[in-house]
Formats: sequence, structure tokens, C-alpha cells
Amino acid sequence: MPTNEEQAVTKIKVVEDADATGEVAEAYDYWRASSGRKKVPGILKSLSARPDFLKQAVDFSNTIQFSDGHLSRRHKEMIGSYASYLNSCPYCLDSHAFFLKTQGATDEAVAAFMNGDLERANLTSAELALMKYVELVSKAAYRTTPDDVQKLRDAGWKEEQIAEAVYIIALFAMFNRIANAFGVPVQNYVAMGRMTP
Repeated sequence: MPTNEEQAVTKIKVVEDADATGEVAEAYDYWRASSGRKKVPGILKSLSARPDFLKQAVDFSNTIQFSDGHLSRRHKEMIGSYASYLNSCPYCLDSHAFFLKTQGATDEAVAAFMNGDLERANLTSAELALMKYVELVSKAAYRTTPDDVQKLRDAGWKEEQIAEAVYIIALFAMFNRIANAFGVPVQNYVAMGRMTP
């Protein structure tokens, strides 16, 4: 049984690792097998009401976020961190700012993303253009124009990279809202300088 310190305190009930049985336990083990870690993160516990969806979320997260694709993993973590900042999601911001650090970002850049201060993040002009697009899509995707996309092309981003950026922004719109609605506690990865096991 988890200690009080380890027990997630959420607004909507989740299934803790030690209490998982049946399909939930199987879904948690599915994540453990793909991650090599033991302690299921709160965002995945918030999907415990639908273990089938939890497995799907693991698959598309591993495909879209936690791997290099058209965008590098580092750029994906920039997008995830900034989208989480814009969506006021402390849980995802902390996690993905830490993952950004593991992808080579400096402490200064990580702090800048956590504070939404892109001017201090030492971004290239292309990266800054991409982050401005992240902000636009996060706040009002329906207001985007062909000109907004052309600015990214002019900055050097390829069509496939722009498309993948949109997928990641949308992924975070979903996960940020789930984490906030459930009230998933922050894991404090950045402060600890490590992930949970």
C-alpha cells in the first residue's frame, strides 16, 4: 500500500499501483514494459477508468512524443513544455521541462520554459517561430491562417515538421486538460533532477 506521501490526491479517483487488478494492472504493466520504469505516473493513473484507452495513450505518446520523428525529441519537449505552460498545467510542465533537460537544454532554458519566458530560452529564430505557432494553436487554432504556416516554412520548417508540431500541441491540449481536471499532483522532476523509478 502506498504511503500518504506516495498516494496521489486527485479530484477524481484513480487506481493506485498497489490497488491495480485485472485490466488496469495489465495496462499499467503495458506501460512499465515500454518505459522500463516501475512507478506509474499520475497522468496514466488518471486513465485507469479506461484501461483500453490507457494502452492506446501509451502507444500514441511513444509514437508521437517520446521518439524522434519529423521533429527531434528536443523540439517535441520544447513544444510540450511551452504548451503545458500556456495551458496552465503544472504537472505536465514539470515533467516535460525535465524531459527537455534530458534532451540537452540548459538549466537557464528549462527555467525560461517553466516561466513562459522564451526570450531567455536561447532559442534559434526558427525555434522561436515554432514556439509562437505553438502559442497561436494552443490559444486559438481556429484563427490560424495560411500566412502563419508560411512563416514557419520561411523559418526553415518542413511541411511534415509543421504537421507533427500540430499533433503534439493537440496531444498536450488533451493531456493538460486531463491532468488539470483530475488534479494530478506535480511529480517535482525538475526540483529533484530525476524521474521517479
